[in-house]
Amino acid sequence: MKRWKKVTLFASMMAVLGGLTACGGSDETETEVVQNGEATAEVSPEELEGELEIWTFFGQVEDMAAGFEEKYPNVDVNVSVFPGDQYQTKIMTAIQTRTDVPDIFDLERGYMGKFINQNFVADLSAMGADELVEDYVPYVRALGEGENGEIRAISDHSSPGAFWYHREQARKYLGTDDPEEISEMVSNWESIIELGKQVQEDSDSEVHLLSHFGDVFNVEKSHQGLWVQDGQLVINPNWEEIINHMREIRDGGVDAKLGFFSAGWGDALNEGNVIMFAMPAWAGFMVNNEDGKAEEKYGLAMTPKGYYDGGTYRSIYEGSENKELAYEFIKYIASAEWQEHNLEATGNMPGLQTVYENNKDSFTHEFFGDQQLLDVYSDVVMDIPATRSTETDEDISRMFYDTVAAGVENNRSNEEIIERFTNEVRNAYPDLQVE
Repeated sequence: MKRWKKVTLFASMMAVLGGLTACGGSDETETEVVQNGEATAEVSPEELEGELEIWTFFGQVEDMAAGFEEKYPNVDVNVSVFPGDQYQTKIMTAIQTRTDVPDIFDLERGYMGKFINQNFVADLSAMGADELVEDYVPYVRALGEGENGEIRAISDHSSPGAFWYHREQARKYLGTDDPEEISEMVSNWESIIELGKQVQEDSDSEVHLLSHFGDVFNVEKSHQGLWVQDGQLVINPNWEEIINHMREIRDGGVDAKLGFFSAGWGDALNEGNVIMFAMPAWAGFMVNNEDGKAEEKYGLAMTPKGYYDGGTYRSIYEGSENKELAYEFIKYIASAEWQEHNLEATGNMPGLQTVYENNKDSFTHEFFGDQQLLDVYSDVVMDIPATRSTETDEDISRMFYDTVAAGVENNRSNEEIIERFTNEVRNAYPDLQVE
């Protein structure tokens, strides 16, 4: 249920942000139709016709469908939105029984590795998709690649994270609210820990620098390589230092012990007893902006390393009778036209590097005043390693975090944490070589 709650809130984000505007339409008057991997004669938008079925757990797809129908007036797009905790079972059952399978189905980053290499997922590269993602942020492209490098899923966004900080509290306890100065002050975990200890002392433990030591894990996890390599569990030695940082944050009173998206976390985000939060660009719906109270309230700073959180990808069903039309929809969400609109409408960051470049000097948001947000996010996304989705990586990563978090909270040694983790992986994946 947790994932569905998150998606439901995100679907309402446009209403929360307010004052949203769509970007101007494309100048294109014709489109190529792809059949069997080869482009056919170009047709005008009025000539493209048909009906598409899309399944998703993500309400904003209805906005995509409306934009696509406006661009192609003789196409009908039917969107079915299912609760996130039911969605995986729903799509898998439909595919296994081959009944009412949609032309396009969404995959969430947390489990897409289990789907992406299945033979029911169409090879988008064979339809021309390599060109669509040629200018994509590298990790956004890589996450949608199959095991042989072919494109099998495409996202319209990148979901990068950064430190959102309360400007007023930053001025009071850090001596500045300037984003560049703040980014420099929190450029490594050692500095963050020392800064957090000072905040705790100066505030008599009433204010904390961070919400939770989990921020360290979220920022670092994509930089440590895949958990499974050549059939063997691989634990990067860097994890030892990362666990130590998490432990020092908790023992030093640097964090407020408020887990990401918990009720207390949301209160702290709005009230300011925590100064900064590592959070993804799409999480602005958690901010209470009633009567404009959040205007110019926050600043955006770099985390020690670039990171992302979440992401929704789209794939085409291999057995679809509407592959050509479905591919046109994929082209639409991969276009600058849609991603410009999505940036303005939701605040989520694009997948296309050109959209970053074209908006770097102009995109702002009322929460952040006149700060040019893409100055930060464009650096973030280019600092994230490009790795493909795998069947096991997300599950093992969650397993590791749960084990580490419990270990830190119960004062277990690093050796005991690693031993518990390896035993759990061995039990969950008996065919995996675990040393």
